[in-house]
Amino acid sequence: MKKLKSQFLLLFTSLALVLSGCGQSSTSNSSATTPGETETRTFKVAHSGGDSHVHGKAMVVFKEEVEKRSNGRIKIETYPESSLGTDGEVMRQLKSGSLDMGIIISGELANHSPSFNAWFMPFLFENASQAYEMGNTDEAKALFDTLGDAGVRSMGYLVIEMRDILSKDAVITDINQLNGVNVRVTPSPAIVDFWKSFGANPTPVDFSEVFSAFQTGVVNALDSGPTSVVNSKFHEVGKYYTETQHYAFTSAGLVSEQVWSQLSAEDQQIIQESFEAARKNNIDTYNEIAEQSVKTMQDQGVTIGKLERNAEFDATLNQFLDKYAQSDEKIKVFVEKAKEISGK
Repeated sequence: MKKLKSQFLLLFTSLALVLSGCGQSSTSNSSATTPGETETRTFKVAHSGGDSHVHGKAMVVFKEEVEKRSNGRIKIETYPESSLGTDGEVMRQLKSGSLDMGIIISGELANHSPSFNAWFMPFLFENASQAYEMGNTDEAKALFDTLGDAGVRSMGYLVIEMRDILSKDAVITDINQLNGVNVRVTPSPAIVDFWKSFGANPTPVDFSEVFSAFQTGVVNALDSGPTSVVNSKFHEVGKYYTETQHYAFTSAGLVSEQVWSQLSAEDQQIIQESFEAARKNNIDTYNEIAEQSVKTMQDQGVTIGKLERNAEFDATLNQFLDKYAQSDEKIKVFVEKAKEISGK
């Protein structure tokens, strides 16, 4: 009987040690893994462009880079063509934290801070590459500091396109040709003011209605760029394209501040570096698409010309720039830096 008790006690002790060892092994594995390190997270990104738009192409690169750099731990879901709402609605979602990221045009940002009108100061850049370079500067990044309680953090700028003029009547070699002409513009106060200062009649029209307005004569010229013209087939109506490069139409990648503050430093770095890769791809992609778009217009019978500047033109332009520079210190230093980059 004693022998049986001894055997039973030995068996019980051995079993206890085995169970104890299993428990220690499980605890060890858990502590070796940083909480959340292997958890996957999906970020939703909203933008207004389609797959062929520079926004769509930039987001393909962004998605690839984020998922590669995080080893698939972070996923990106894109919501193009304003499927989650207008830029204004997306800004509100970012502030509330109900949306992770968005690509917002500078025109919408100017509604939150007049300092973003800096991007609508005309004739600062000769090409998109200079605008991209401007986006890298402290003067351009400082504009984000003026967004106040918008609840967003910037990842950087994207170049959508350089703006030119498409007309139904003639190439615009002299700005006076636009006196009294209805020109479709983006409904931004600075843009409207710019066209008025040169005698045109700026006419805001919703983008979805531009083709019809152009076709029926509600507007006779468009403030647009080569990619927008070809993608929307505006060149089927207007056969005269004037390369003015009068301003760079840009957007910004924004992250909800609520979302950003919850990320680890490592994940913040992954997202920032991935967007930077998308930015670099963006400018190369835009230049390529813009060149092809101009060729497409030429092949389809559009006459391409250039605006000629004179003393009267330069005086009006300088007066316009001075007015905005005097009203906002950030616009002033932005203009000065832009002129340094373009050599003007």
